[in-house]
Amino acid sequence: MYIPENKISEILNACDIVDVISESVILKKSGKNYFGLCPFHSEKTPSFSVSPQKQIFHCFGCGAGGNVFSFLMKHHGISFPEAVKMAARRCSIEIKDVSMSPGAKKRLETREGLFRLNRRVMEFYSECLQKSSHASGARKYLENRGINSEIQDQFCLGYAMDRWDSLVNFFRSIKLGRNLAAASGLVLKKKQGNGYYDRFRQRIIFPIIDVNMQVAGFGGRVMDDSMPKYLNSPETPVYSKSRILYGLHLSKQHCRRENSVFIVEGYFDFLSLYQNGVKNTVASLGTALTSEHVRLLKGYASKMILVFDSDNAGINAAKRSITTFVKHGIDVRILVLPKGDDPDSFIRKYGKEEFKKAADKSMSIMNFLSNTAIKKYGLSIEGRINILDEMKFHLAGVEDSAARSLYVRELSEILGIDEKAVLEKVRHAVEKKGSRLPFQPTETQDKTSDPAMKMGKQPESDRREMQILSLMLQYSEIRAEIKSRSILDFFYSDRLKKIGKLMESIQCPEETFIVNVMSGAENDEDRKLIASLAMTEIPYTHRLMEKSFALMDRIVKVRNRTEKFLANKIRQAEQNGNFDLPLELLEKRQREIRKMHGYE
Repeated sequence: MYIPENKISEILNACDIVDVISESVILKKSGKNYFGLCPFHSEKTPSFSVSPQKQIFHCFGCGAGGNVFSFLMKHHGISFPEAVKMAARRCSIEIKDVSMSPGAKKRLETREGLFRLNRRVMEFYSECLQKSSHASGARKYLENRGINSEIQDQFCLGYAMDRWDSLVNFFRSIKLGRNLAAASGLVLKKKQGNGYYDRFRQRIIFPIIDVNMQVAGFGGRVMDDSMPKYLNSPETPVYSKSRILYGLHLSKQHCRRENSVFIVEGYFDFLSLYQNGVKNTVASLGTALTSEHVRLLKGYASKMILVFDSDNAGINAAKRSITTFVKHGIDVRILVLPKGDDPDSFIRKYGKEEFKKAADKSMSIMNFLSNTAIKKYGLSIEGRINILDEMKFHLAGVEDSAARSLYVRELSEILGIDEKAVLEKVRHAVEKKGSRLPFQPTETQDKTSDPAMKMGKQPESDRREMQILSLMLQYSEIRAEIKSRSILDFFYSDRLKKIGKLMESIQCPEETFIVNVMSGAENDEDRKLIASLAMTEIPYTHRLMEKSFALMDRIVKVRNRTEKFLANKIRQAEQNGNFDLPLELLEKRQREIRKMHGYE
């Protein structure tokens, strides 16, 4: 997709990266930059940095980095054109006359077409609920469930008629093409004969809206004992159940304000809590919580409370979700409601204050798991052995060695079993699942896919060359000196030389230089490297220019020395009359030089 450079610069200048990222990541100012927990990998200590001055982000843990477009692409799983358009919409900037490849154009048109269609379908279902005589039972059902009209309007609830072709006929009325209708997943092709039929029939409809306020999909619930009780849209180019949480589009500001979020299973659980004043709530759409869900929530709250039904299904759902939270180092709490209650019935019977009191008594992960195991096995000798056999796998999943040690100690006290015996069981479980033991050293993490840039294998020439690029990114006067002395021509790394040449080619105001360099980078790996080099602060001192000149001289000297040595060898061979040797020497010496500098 081609977007004029001046339009990209206009969007970058208008779109503040701190504002964009702070919608998804809790950021705290520290010095010149902002820091938070990285949304792209699991961590407990913030290593994700955002620079308002340079308008870039960089994670010192996983290496992710780039400008506002890079963040939107990675966070939402979208293409560059979509990221540009998303940023442009935020700034009310219109993009015209954009050309792209046929494949990219088709994908973009499909996504945008589905978003538009879903909004029209939401309005169709909503109107059915409010005005159709066939929806009187649905309106009565919502009234009996205590869902008031304000909440119905706020969350755009709807109703799917008890017909096979209600939505099909609506699609015909708006002259919708078959391809988009099929891509929406809202109608299904008949197994016999031609035509389609409605996916949702005789159900309360819950539009599923993402954090960008786009209608991504729908959920439907029956009003009797029919099965399945809940039915959701299938996976589509705009809907992925592993990336969306119901209600987050409206509850996110409350989650951030409270710095906590209640996670429930069902639509009605969410709506009842929200209506009764517990607005820092989301629902998991009846599916297991995923890593993407947890990373999404990390951007809005650091404290998370799972609220599931007290029956066996609810307990098992909580246990399945715990593994995901443990993996990401989240200290999630478990709220087990009294027997016979779910979040919906509890809040309606006892109100907000009693719910908050119950929440204050929520259990830690290990307390919940051990209590559940104790109820299952009892505290006889055989029961304790069974409890330990079950708990060892949960403990093996805790990657933080300090947290795991504390959990082991807590479990040994609960069961009255020696701590060393518990630790030994956990060790065996860790080895069985192939995890790293807490006392084993970690391997050095590679920061880039470039073979010449692997940690521990990075050649000295590359370190010097990267220092040069870092100086170029941060000081225009040094950049001018490097260009005038043609220092980049002495680089050994073709990749670093290309990035440097890109910097030399860009003419723009200094305050937008870094983001323009990123926009001109060829791939995501280069953008990550540029972000890393730009975020490596090189403070200005009275000796900075002097040190920079020395670094430039060193790069030139090393290159000249190796080339001079090679030239002398070839000249000696020619003087001795060995005309076949120079080419052989040249190739051999070139291989030696490349090997010395880490390229072979």
